[in-house]
Amino acid sequence: MNEKMDETTMPAMGPSPSKHRPDNIKAYKNVKGRELTAHIFSPSGFSKSESIPGYLFFHPGGWTMGEPEWGYDICRHLSKLGVVAISFEYRLSSIGGYCPADAVSDAKSAVRWTKEHSVELGIDSNMVLAGGISAGGHLAACTAMVPGFDDPDDNMNYSTMPQAVVLHTTPVNTATDNHFIELLQGRVKPEDLSPFHHVKGGMPPMCIIQGTADEIVSYDSVKEFSRKMQEAGNQCELHTIEGADHFSIHVTDQAKAIRLIDEFVLSVIGDVVD
Repeated sequence: MNEKMDETTMPAMGPSPSKHRPDNIKAYKNVKGRELTAHIFSPSGFSKSESIPGYLFFHPGGWTMGEPEWGYDICRHLSKLGVVAISFEYRLSSIGGYCPADAVSDAKSAVRWTKEHSVELGIDSNMVLAGGISAGGHLAACTAMVPGFDDPDDNMNYSTMPQAVVLHTTPVNTATDNHFIELLQGRVKPEDLSPFHHVKGGMPPMCIIQGTADEIVSYDSVKEFSRKMQEAGNQCELHTIEGADHFSIHVTDQAKAIRLIDEFVLSVIGDVVD
């Protein structure tokens, strides 16, 4: 089911330009007259009557930069696993006076919107996964772990809890992240948006991919988060990439990360797509 990957086929893990284009773009939320969009990638030959798993991707960028296009390569790749993969736009802290709390609200809206519109998207509302890289991974984790920060315009009949979560180079303890704290502008306590501070039992299965040479996210902080998750009785897989930095600049590191993501996603959705 996986395509053979080399330097020319490797899905970009960040802002590299993509040759791929989404099959559809839909507005999932309106904020003060501004539409936030969902960029949708479906498997080849897909029929919306199939009702297949969905994978919601949140792009990196330190909560201050980035765009859904940064997820085009990985979403097209994941669609080949048999999922509808969606790269979501969210509010950035560098624009309009917003802060990461607004991005968390958007990520929660994205999960609710996907479930509410699952029939028209061809997605099984009971098999919605969330994942992201760096700050995007933080947002994915928050949809499962952090209470509150709900948009009052959302349909509250739908939970923000995904069926599984994939985190790559993700700041899981933002209460110790000075950059994150500064972006909050004193509006929110950093612990309130820190997955580490909201660990409890009953969390969805989680796959964490982390390099030991990450200069932005401490490997030890991720290791401690994983240990805490496991002690709470949760399935939490920590996959270590020795010597990998935050941006996975080496093709071999990228290839390993993609392979690990593929294996985890297929382990979650296998019974559904077989």
